[in-house]
Parts: sequence; structure tokens; C-alpha cells
Amino acid sequence: MRSLPKPNYKAGEVFDTCISRIRDSDLKIRLENCREEIISDSMDFEVKAKLAQLHLINQKKVVNNNVTVKEMEKVYTDRMVGEKAPGRSIYSKLRNPTGDDKCPFCAQRNISTLDHYLPKAFYPSLVVAPVNLVPACKDCNTIKKAAHPTSSNEETLHPYFDNIEKEQWLFAKVLEVVPVSFYFFIKAPINTDQLKFERVKFHFEQYQLNKLYKSQAASELSDISYMMKKLWEKDILLVEQHLKEVSYSCYANNKNSWKTAMYQALANNAWYHSNGAGL
Repeated sequence: MRSLPKPNYKAGEVFDTCISRIRDSDLKIRLENCREEIISDSMDFEVKAKLAQLHLINQKKVVNNNVTVKEMEKVYTDRMVGEKAPGRSIYSKLRNPTGDDKCPFCAQRNISTLDHYLPKAFYPSLVVAPVNLVPACKDCNTIKKAAHPTSSNEETLHPYFDNIEKEQWLFAKVLEVVPVSFYFFIKAPINTDQLKFERVKFHFEQYQLNKLYKSQAASELSDISYMMKKLWEKDILLVEQHLKEVSYSCYANNKNSWKTAMYQALANNAWYHSNGAGL
């Protein structure tokens, strides 16, 4: 749930680089003849991504009537991903666009691959289109697999075209149990349109972020439990004060981090101040 700058690479240029060393003359000619379709489909992707209409892009079994899905997939796997592939330098730059290696889909785990927002198996003309290639962690890439949207509200957030970082969407509830646990959820800011809310919520559910954030929060709470108990033993007001200060700091850094949601929930929970922190 983090935005990223849109790549500067053009689809035609990336495709040209990837197929530049093909020796099979028949394959080379057939791929070269796909170039205009690849450029056109990439431009269509960009237009529709801005409108949450990517589900309207037609699926294909061939490109330019004579290049198969398998052949296009190999352009990506063999000629872009491989260590010595002609497109490897582009792949590497797309995978690490900002120097921050956190996956934009979950904002938690480290980037390890590129995800095809629209999967290769159904959209072969977009296999090396930069706007369709998003850095991701292995888990998010595996969870998504070949899923693709069938309506606007099933379009997960696209890091190049969607930005929710100016407002808070992620919140948490303290579960008053022992050990203390949390429930993370999405709540739309005031005056947010319904489609945007549905997309953010779908993204949250698609990538199973409540499960991930609950796990991270449990670890964080364990790490601070000694300090919380010491503050609680002195004065429960110190517990509330500390949690509020931490929540303000987290909010200033990232409004939609699980830490922000967790510390806000703890700071506003009277049961935790008077009981939970001392357990």
C-alpha cells in the first residue's frame, strides 16, 4: 500500500532491448512485427489504469496473430530476468526503483521479484511493459498468482497510479485478551468515493494484510512489553503518554503503517493502560 514513481522506460524500447540477441530469424521477425501492438497495448494500459478500468483490457492467446503466449513469456523469463539477459539491467532497475526495498503491495516484506499486475498468461503483449511490472515480495507475488480483475472494485492498488499516502486508511482494534492481540481494518477518510474505498479494502483482503500485520504487531508488542510493564508499575498515565508519543511519530512517518494503527489503538485503549500493559 505504497506508491512508487512510474518507470521512465518505454514499452517499445524495453521490448527492442529484450529481443535484440535473438538468433532464430523466423522468431525474430515475428517478434519485431509485434512491436506496434505492444506499444499500443502499453499505452492503453496506462490510460485505463488511471481510471480503474484495467479489467476492460481484452485477454489474448496470441500477439500479432502469430506469436504465442509461451513465446512472449520467454521474452520476459529468458531475455529480461536472466542474469546475462539483454534486458537484465532494466529488470534490476525496475525491481529497485527508489532504493527502499519494501514491497509496495504489503509495505512490509522485502522486494524479491517483479509482479505482472496483469498476468502474462492472459496479457502476453504486456510481458515486458514497464507499467505492468511492479516490484514485489515473493509472498505477495505468490498470493496474487494469476489473479486478474473482472471489475473496477477488484482492481488492487497499482503503485504507479494510485496513492493513498496523504490520508489514513489503515486502523486497528485492540483485542482485550491475553496475550494482547489486534484486528486491522480499512476505514475510508471522509468524502472518499465508494469505488476507491472498495479498491483499498479489496487490496487489503487480497494480500491478506490483516494476518501479516497481526503477526508483526504481536512481535512488536512482545519487544516493548518489558518497558510497558515498567511504565505501568510507575503510573498508568505514563503508559498512555508514551503510546501517544510513539503513535504521533509513526503517523508523521507513515499514516498507513501497521505501527501507526497499532500504537494509535493502544494509545486509545483504557483497558490496555490499566490492565494489559501490566500483564
